[in-house]
Amino acid sequence: MSEADQRGGGGDSSPWRPAVLKLLRDWDQRAAASAETHYNHAARLSRRNVQLGIPVVALSTFVGTSVFATLQEDVSAYFRILVGGISVTAAVMASLQTFLRFAERAERHRVAADSWSAIRREISQMLALHPTYLASRGDPQKYLDDLRRRMDDVAAQAPEMGERRWAHAMEKHGLVQEDPTATPT
Repeated sequence: MSEADQRGGGGDSSPWRPAVLKLLRDWDQRAAASAETHYNHAARLSRRNVQLGIPVVALSTFVGTSVFATLQEDVSAYFRILVGGISVTAAVMASLQTFLRFAERAERHRVAADSWSAIRREISQMLALHPTYLASRGDPQKYLDDLRRRMDDVAAQAPEMGERRWAHAMEKHGLVQEDPTATPT
């Protein structure tokens, strides 16, 4: 078997040319960058949810128990104002937690990351196949079309990551941002 055949793209008999395998490697890297970025963002959002949630619970508990103390007539006005201020702070923080939906957003990023990871595992499996088996997989065009469609579906359903996060992921994984306005060469 020639060296080109061992790489999975050699010989005229295999439709799995080096360009096809190169495209799969590129998509593998892009899927890895997407999965990692979504997992990282999910973790960040989960931390923010906890950072906001714990004080909300603590302040609400304090207010709930302090309200009984303020019912007594001999409680100072300062203490009543303090409890009222903490109550307002807890309410604002709880509202922010609801409005910002950290937990919900984190879950959406986890789902997207899991989908990208599944695609990446599939691509890795395809790249790891022995060249003779890979050739028996049939027309790479059909496989690539199906894979691209699934990748497009995941991308369409995934929450936004933001330009800065995506640029960082691309740089970290050594990828070049595709220019949608560029004409193919």
